[in-house]
Amino acid sequence: MIVIFGGVIYRWSASDSMHRLLCWAGFRVEEIFVEGRKRSDLLVIKRALNLIPQRSIFSLNLPKILNTIENIPWVRSAVIERIFPNRIYIRLCEREPIAVWVAPDQKKYLVDKEGLVILSLSSKELVKWNNLLRIIGTNAPSNVFDLQKSLSLLRINSVHEAIFLRSGRWDVYVDHKLCVKLPEGDVRFGLQRFLALRHRIPKNVKVVDLRSGDSVLIEFDKDVPQSLEEQRAKKEKNEKI
Repeated sequence: MIVIFGGVIYRWSASDSMHRLLCWAGFRVEEIFVEGRKRSDLLVIKRALNLIPQRSIFSLNLPKILNTIENIPWVRSAVIERIFPNRIYIRLCEREPIAVWVAPDQKKYLVDKEGLVILSLSSKELVKWNNLLRIIGTNAPSNVFDLQKSLSLLRINSVHEAIFLRSGRWDVYVDHKLCVKLPEGDVRFGLQRFLALRHRIPKNVKVVDLRSGDSVLIEFDKDVPQSLEEQRAKKEKNEKI
């Protein structure tokens, strides 16, 4: 009954005097509840509501407010409701960043699991997200979810950078130095192969190439000196691999 009564009044007259009367009757916005907010700016949300003194809860243009809130970079989707007589309820579903994308123009962006850009990062802001995977390549954002999911399922925490090639595959860097060239197709399968070999890879290897079917190609770092034991073991390990 309150909803119907309020709707009729709002359509009948949107004058300031009518809204003052509604405010006097208890339909003034007194409380705003925001659920699901982690990173969205609360001040921006408040501005979107554009609350005007002596205007009732019926004066709020909810579709317009919703559109403004959903244009906040961190917000994936939102719901806004009136709770009569004097409350506004907002529920946010925020984007979850999974990687920092180094774009072709060298600018850095946060991307979510859907491969969508959340926002650009300054040099100062970049430090805050050093724990995230850094990805490079034009189509890297749209392919990062499968890579990140596979790394998580296999509990590989030592991959900090990955390059998505035009051929449709990844080069991942383990411990910032070892390049693992994954095959096209099943990312998880390529990473599982690497895990099976990892404990047998000499320390002075800089590239592990898994692109060639069942065979594995490795490239040594010539700048790293080898001990006599490593030199003797080199041939045996190459044969085992």
